[in-house]
Amino acid sequence: MDLRFMAHDALQNQRDYTSDDLIFLDARYNTRWTGDKAIRQRWRRILKAAGVRYRNPYQTRHTFASSLLMLGANTLYVASQLGHENTAMIERHYSRWITGGLDGNKRAQLLALYSQIDPKRRNEFPVFELSD
Repeated sequence: MDLRFMAHDALQNQRDYTSDDLIFLDARYNTRWTGDKAIRQRWRRILKAAGVRYRNPYQTRHTFASSLLMLGANTLYVASQLGHENTAMIERHYSRWITGGLDGNKRAQLLALYSQIDPKRRNEFPVFELSD
């Protein structure tokens, strides 16, 4: 799977806080998580602090896929990033985002949003050429 440099750097930096082969440990005890309850509680607090309505963590996968498609990524590339063997699921569940990627204004808005995250890395996210 491809990662943005910021995501890769964040994962590398997280290793400084671990004493295990795992990247994310329960910070209270520096041990493996024993379940998902504590993770979900933290996730809720993070979303609340960010002013974002609750979504379960799995939804980040959909955000990733729809963002790639709106940027004009090839459906086979998106399918491979999500671990799918073909594009059937992508086309079935994300067709509105595929066509959304053809709207230059939506694409420009999304690229502008990514450049706000870190202006020095505004071109870090892949830019896909839209073909006719």
